[in-house]
Amino acid sequence: MKSLPYINLGCGAHFDPKWVNLDFTKTGDGVIAHNLTKGIPFADSTFEVVYHSHVLEHFSKIEAENFMYECFRVLKRNGIIRIAIPNLEDIVNCYTRLIAQLKVNPDDKYLQSCYEWIMLELYDQTVRNYSGGDMVQFLSNSELINEDFIIKRCGHEVKDIIENYKIAKKQSHTILKYRPTILQRVKSLPSTIRRKLITMFLGSEVNAFKIGQFRLSGEIHSWMYDSVSLSRLLKTVGFSEIREVNANESRIPDWKSFGLELVGAEIRKPDSLFMEAVKL
Repeated sequence: MKSLPYINLGCGAHFDPKWVNLDFTKTGDGVIAHNLTKGIPFADSTFEVVYHSHVLEHFSKIEAENFMYECFRVLKRNGIIRIAIPNLEDIVNCYTRLIAQLKVNPDDKYLQSCYEWIMLELYDQTVRNYSGGDMVQFLSNSELINEDFIIKRCGHEVKDIIENYKIAKKQSHTILKYRPTILQRVKSLPSTIRRKLITMFLGSEVNAFKIGQFRLSGEIHSWMYDSVSLSRLLKTVGFSEIREVNANESRIPDWKSFGLELVGAEIRKPDSLFMEAVKL
């Protein structure tokens, strides 16, 4: 199959085989494995479209600017860049709405739970020291009362995590009743004792190394963007005709047919900011 002159950077498992697809590791048939911090391994003016979804926020500010210069370099004249990222403005607006609502109804458990989640959206993806962070812990709660709020904000990926936890709990329930493992026994201890045991067996240096190794793994968010800051970055790099779009709206021909922003008929990451620009 001949590839379109379109490239999907940091594609993960969500890509169209007609495109050139590239990620840090091989995530499917035809996906090129390449470290994007080392640039984009194609010549100048190769592509008519450059697309990346929820990739930019994983670079530091300096790395992000270098990466965007690379996106500009590999685009042809009149080529289109399309970017999807977590929407900082939307997170902040939701946070302030919940604060206002909680001031009126401070004992509302549903609002409290929504507030806890939006705080995780804002901070956990930046400060976490282990995979999944406190977000995963929150989603694994068997008494989750604001599942609708979370899924509406974050879409199918979060929905799948919640459903997988429900299935796993049903499957493991009888096993856990039978005989707890050493790990399960340790998890049942108070957190202060757990930390002492971990430090005793691993040593503080080893633990610090593991945290550092994780934080350099690429999972955490190194910066966040809103429409103003992303527009400024695009302009700095040299792009023109910068505009905010929705998931289904694009100057890319036949955009909806590729389904890159969708799961079925639903938006894959509804918490996103979508922006496009042109290399003139």
